[in-house]
Parts: sequence; structure tokens; C-alpha cells
Amino acid sequence: MKMRINPSVQLGVSFLLSMVILFTKSWKLNGMMMLASIVIIVLFRQQPWGRVVKLGLGLLMITLTYFLSVYFYPNENLLVQTGPGGVFSVALELSSRILALGLVGISLSTSIEKNEFVASLIQQLKVPVAIAYSILVAINFLTLIQTEYEQSKLALQIRGISGSGVYLKALTTMMIRLMRQSEYTAMAMELRGFSPDRVQKIQLEISILDLIYSSLMVSFIVIVIWLQQ
Repeated sequence: MKMRINPSVQLGVSFLLSMVILFTKSWKLNGMMMLASIVIIVLFRQQPWGRVVKLGLGLLMITLTYFLSVYFYPNENLLVQTGPGGVFSVALELSSRILALGLVGISLSTSIEKNEFVASLIQQLKVPVAIAYSILVAINFLTLIQTEYEQSKLALQIRGISGSGVYLKALTTMMIRLMRQSEYTAMAMELRGFSPDRVQKIQLEISILDLIYSSLMVSFIVIVIWLQQ
């Protein structure tokens, strides 16, 4: 059985990792944050490895493209300030930041389950029920966006509509369908008694494992920053 960390704790750790990456300038430190994210994925992964690998490969391609664009087509001000040798260091630092932030996002999205995440928002972070369930609906709708868009585009093409205009019309049709679906979902939730007084099926607490995990991650971040001084 895989270890499970409270989603609120995982969210807090990911936030700390992201802040360190954003407010520091060191590819070595970014590398350590990447290592921490990979460890989180290995230990607490809730998604199949196939999905993790696909997300990682997509992120790697984006990072490589950004590195090459910065290295071969540097900003003139950057070239004047750093010189030819410094462009590589800047490209490495910026691209490693993108890769590190992406891995933090992957580690968060693949290590928590959506229903537990919403339950944790309500129970640990005291997020209002209406907002928490809106987040859950939005998460579920993310999987429908591509399907609705492809169906809308196919329906337009069957009707003989082609060219660049089909994409805009398909996008408009998709948005209308999603808006209607969100209205139906909201009505269904109200009829089924979703309210602040509703008993939560999923009950989450901050466990000893959560405390140990968060303490280790904070200590790791502090030590890494201290070593970079």
C-alpha cells in the first residue's frame, strides 16, 4: 500500500518548493528541488507511471525548446551584461527553473486524489463548501474540454464547414456546452443536498506521517538554501 500524505500538507510543501525556485537564482538549487519532486512522485504517486512519463516528456520538450531559444537567440541586453560565456549560464538557470516548477506541479497533481483534495480543502484549510465543490467541478470539467472540442469540430466538419473558422466556431460551441453542463451539475448538486451542513463521506486528518514529512521537507529546503550561501 502506497503512503498517502494529506493533500493540504502536500499543497503546502509544493508551495514552499515553488517559492524557493521563484525567488532564487541557481541552477544547482533548482536541481535539488527537482530531486525532491522526483522523490515525492516515487513515494506518493497515485497516478499510473504512463501518465507521469507523458507529463515529464512534455515538460522536458518545453524546457529544451526554451533553453535553445535563450541560448541561440539571447536578448541584446542579456548579451551585453553577461557576454557570450554568460548566456549559457543564464539559459541553464532559466530553463532549469521551468523544469523544476513543472516537476513540482507534476509531483503535486500525481500524488493527490481529487476527491481527497477537495475534502482536505474543506476540513483542513476551511475553504467554504461552495468554493471547494466549484473547484471539484472545474477539475472534472478539465477532462471534458478536449472531448467536447473534438466533437464540436467534427460536427462542424460534417456539416461542410471548413477552414480556419471551424476552430473558432468549435471553441464557441464547446464553451456553450460546458456552461450548460455546469448549470445542470449545479442544479443536481443542490437537489442532492450539497450544502455546508452536509456530512462529508471522506474524513481526513493531519497524521504523524504528515508531520514527519513536512518537517523533513522544510529541513531539506533550509539545508539546501544554507549550502548555496
